[in-house]
Amino acid sequence: MGLSLFKRSRSMEAPVPGAVYRRVLPGNVVETARVVAITDRGLPLPHVRFVLRNAVTDGATEGTVRILSLDSFHRAFSKLDVD
Repeated sequence: MGLSLFKRSRSMEAPVPGAVYRRVLPGNVVETARVVAITDRGLPLPHVRFVLRNAVTDGATEGTVRILSLDSFHRAFSKLDVD
């Protein structure tokens, strides 16, 4: 499956399954997203399916599966570089 990333002001790399991203919400609440899949099947734009964990509300649970368009995902989350 090829993803076309056009009309972008900055170069962006398509997320790969297993990649980890995060965002910080008001009150310093950190949400972590682990990418499950990238899909464009049945949708007009590529979408990212991910498991979202919120350290405050999810505690030790697995998190919830969410989906966002690729563009929305990149605007909301930053890649977390793990060694």
